[in-house]
Amino acid sequence: MAKSTRQHVFEGMELLPAALIPFVEKRLESSLKGHWQVQILEKLQNLRPNSDGTVSWDQAALFNTMDRFWPEAFKAVLGRAERSIVNELLDVRHKLSHNENFTYDDAERALDSMRRLMEAISAGETAEQLSKMRDTILRTKFSELQRNEERRKTQRLEISVETVAGLLPWREVVEPHQDVATGEFQQAEFAADLAKVHSGSAPAEYREPKQFFSRTYLTDGLSALLIGAAKRLSGSGGDPVVELQTNFGGGKTHSMLALYHMAGGTLAQDLSGLDQLIEKHGLSVPASINRAVLVGTSRGPQDVLNAEGGRKIRTTWGELAWQLGGAEAFDMIAENDASGIAPGSEVLEAIFKKCAPCLILIDEWVAYLRQIYKVEGLPSGSFDANLSFVQSLTEAVKASPRTLLVASLPASQIEVGGEGGQEALARLKQTFSRVESSWRPASQEESYEIVRRRLFKEIPGDKFHHRDNTLKQFAKLYRENANDFPQGCADEDYRRKLEKAYPIHPELFDQLYTSWGSLEKFQRTRGVLRLMAQAIHELWMNGDPSVMIMPGSVAVSSPRVEPELLHYLDVSWQSIIAGDVDGTTSTPYKIDQSAPNLNRYSATRRVARTIFMGTAPTHQQQNTGLDDKQINLGVVQPGERPAIFGDALRRLTNQAKFMHADLGRYWYSMSASLNRIAADKAAQIEAALVDVTIDAELGKYLNGLADRGHFDARQVAPASSAEVPDEAGGVRAVVLGVAHPHNGRDTSEALIEAKDILMQRGSTPRVYRNTLVFIAADARQLDNLKDAVRASLAWGEIVRDTDRLNLTQSDSALAKAKLAEANETIKTRLKEAWCYLHYPAQESAQADVEWVSGKIPAQDGLLARASKKLVAEEGLLTELGPSRLDRDLQKYIWNGKPHLSLKDLREYLNRHIYLPRLKNQDVLIKAVQAAISGMLPGPFAYAERWDEKTVSYLGLAIERASNAIVVIDSDSVIVKPDVAEAHRPPAAQPGPTGGPEAPGEKPPETGEQPAGGIPASPPSEKMPTRFAGTVMISSERPARDIHQIVEAIVEQLTTLPGSQVKLRLEIEAEVPDGLERSKVRTLVENANTLGFIEKSIE
Repeated sequence: MAKSTRQHVFEGMELLPAALIPFVEKRLESSLKGHWQVQILEKLQNLRPNSDGTVSWDQAALFNTMDRFWPEAFKAVLGRAERSIVNELLDVRHKLSHNENFTYDDAERALDSMRRLMEAISAGETAEQLSKMRDTILRTKFSELQRNEERRKTQRLEISVETVAGLLPWREVVEPHQDVATGEFQQAEFAADLAKVHSGSAPAEYREPKQFFSRTYLTDGLSALLIGAAKRLSGSGGDPVVELQTNFGGGKTHSMLALYHMAGGTLAQDLSGLDQLIEKHGLSVPASINRAVLVGTSRGPQDVLNAEGGRKIRTTWGELAWQLGGAEAFDMIAENDASGIAPGSEVLEAIFKKCAPCLILIDEWVAYLRQIYKVEGLPSGSFDANLSFVQSLTEAVKASPRTLLVASLPASQIEVGGEGGQEALARLKQTFSRVESSWRPASQEESYEIVRRRLFKEIPGDKFHHRDNTLKQFAKLYRENANDFPQGCADEDYRRKLEKAYPIHPELFDQLYTSWGSLEKFQRTRGVLRLMAQAIHELWMNGDPSVMIMPGSVAVSSPRVEPELLHYLDVSWQSIIAGDVDGTTSTPYKIDQSAPNLNRYSATRRVARTIFMGTAPTHQQQNTGLDDKQINLGVVQPGERPAIFGDALRRLTNQAKFMHADLGRYWYSMSASLNRIAADKAAQIEAALVDVTIDAELGKYLNGLADRGHFDARQVAPASSAEVPDEAGGVRAVVLGVAHPHNGRDTSEALIEAKDILMQRGSTPRVYRNTLVFIAADARQLDNLKDAVRASLAWGEIVRDTDRLNLTQSDSALAKAKLAEANETIKTRLKEAWCYLHYPAQESAQADVEWVSGKIPAQDGLLARASKKLVAEEGLLTELGPSRLDRDLQKYIWNGKPHLSLKDLREYLNRHIYLPRLKNQDVLIKAVQAAISGMLPGPFAYAERWDEKTVSYLGLAIERASNAIVVIDSDSVIVKPDVAEAHRPPAAQPGPTGGPEAPGEKPPETGEQPAGGIPASPPSEKMPTRFAGTVMISSERPARDIHQIVEAIVEQLTTLPGSQVKLRLEIEAEVPDGLERSKVRTLVENANTLGFIEKSIE
């Protein structure tokens, strides 16, 4: 059991003397002259010495001594702060002695002051103990604050409504009785107890006749009972014996109380409702009626009552006689009481005639008789003797004028009990069947008024028109939207039910009396009163805006209502309510919060409450549930559109884990719905399977993209750096798998993996590092994606197991719809998750490699988005100007060289991160073409090759060479401008006439100079006309290699005009273990089909 704050302070104070006494005595002894004990006893009158002359110290004495002798003994070693602490602790000591309370702050300060004082006198161990006690107080305080905060948050149970302008909430029209509004009622007050009323210990509303009748609605059955009783007691007719038998909580005891008060000392004319009833039938109630009340649960069969004159009352017949006629009547059957033998009807008749008019009320008779079943030797007499008394009593009452016997018999098993109760009930019914008259309990509509009167005050006269306006608007709502509500709601009869039940909606009453009334433990009227009292109190305190109290208004998860509901339901419903029905953590609440249009009305919560109230009690029965019209009846108020709640119902059906739906009907059950089954399956799926599925879905998504942006290739979810090819060419996008997400930090798993792939390919260093960029997932987005994948896998399993699970048609359709929804969610969240782009950058050749990271905009395809961002940040160049290229060449590569090989340049660009990252080699080709296409020479020239023999550049292009074909091979070069200018070929000279050479003229031979001394142009070189090559292809990934050969070689040749290209594929395979006959046949057949020219198997 947790300690109180006062207990903590008390225990802390108890620690002080052990440390303070040695300190105080030592200071006094060293500072005061003579006997210090004498001096303090003289100054402190309340201090007494022990028998041995020592001082009897307690905390107050110690603190007083320190205060009185501060200047002499303590000022030298302690400061003013410590003296303040001493005075403060003296006040704490006084509070303890007067049993005053300590708040958390008071206790924490007191313990902290004690700790400081102990530290000041160097009592370290005690100070440590006090520090721990203080920490305990602080922890307790903060835990309490946290609980209060959580409690405050969970109290957000109020709902929102939007009704017709001018309609007042029920709270402004009618007021609950004071005990209901304040919540001060006790649940037991709703359980009328005849014995307590008779003894005077019952609540005033049951004990006082006027209060009782002011809150009692006289139903047809109760009115008939009172009229018959008045007739019988006045000698003008009426049945002598009345048996009251209804289900648990059916109003039996309440009816007996009405009879009890009618026959009491208060005049019938002063009792509300009874006066008009008696007057209407021209009856009168005798002024003095002897009443006898026997309640089987108020005394046991072994109890003996001591009466006046030393008399002892042992039996029910003895008590009956004593209550009716006192000692005189008891003495008439004293022998029967002492012997435990039932008196005969003649003796009882004599007593009744003597005491008439008599009213005999017997309640809980079965409960009394079952205690003496098969038990002998009790003072009350035997089981058979008591049943003989019943028969004698009924016969005697029948024969005695102005004597009325009213007895209650249970109809529900919960009141009957075991074998003894069954036997007692059977014998009693057999006895009463000969003489009893029928009695009709309250009808359901009459129960509306019974409950309303007990819970609410009368509507003030100036508020009646507001009630009538509310009823009018409800009737209009049901009339104008007849197809959205059950049949009959637009009728006048239903309007009359609304009037009788106001401010509680009849649908809520119907659910309580039908669904909840079907529970054996639920007492009809009493159970409704108990539950509605709690619900109304919550609504009243939380300012409920509803115009009537409807099933959707009941705060199912509130601290008062939920325990009352769980009193009748299995305890497992508690978690179902919290997760699926009501409360700030429930699914309906989350749905409302996610959809503003629903949240305006608290639509999903109201729907969930209605379905729960209408179906939870019947979950073990053949539950047909509620249809959408019944749900609308429980939630829609005037001014609200039923379609809003239809949308809420659809969303709730898709997400709730214990709500079921079939053929348009909805209900809650303790058995899991498909949503719960799917959730359980999803929770059981291994994380590894989820990761594999995500990587597979990522691959499908990327492979299916038509637009790959500016990327030449992509690698999806590589298991290691070895799977990422190290090849020259265009830029490759490496999309890291789910195992390597990015969390925004430099140490993220994504960047660690990207760095590893950039530097290595398996165990060897990577060569082409400037061709790689990386795309990674956001670690925070992955959780949502994994949830969607788990849901997809779970729903997929359910769809596959449709037959085994024996799903209904509705559930099967739901499962397929949920699977499709989960798959769409995966696609959406996949795009959202892979949103980080990483690529390496380097300011200079000497600088360290840095990583540029950024988020990709959420639009278009992933690869297109990533490449657009790369281009925008110049992390990837789709175009390259000659000047920009020349700057990098001048900085890193020219180094005094006259020309550069284009093939080498392409290698440099693919390898070195400090050089521009080009989309592909076409960008380089276009840059070279731009340099030689201008009217003026560019930053470099182009030549097909450098001929060392002739010391000249073949195919040199410097400017105005827009038609020049630039190729990147081992021969092609770019040439420095000054070198190109020095090797510029001379311009062609025209003939004498400016036209073709004249006949007979002969061009100069090679090495000769034409006239004029101008050197001749170099002779045209004969171009090669044939290409042949052989290359080894990997047998593990032949398609990749062949693809690259086609792009790099074959397409280069086939695009040349007039070219004739022949490809020959040679396959040689060595199989040491030999080829089986079936394999040989397959190879031969396939080779023939594919048109192999040569084939051989050896």
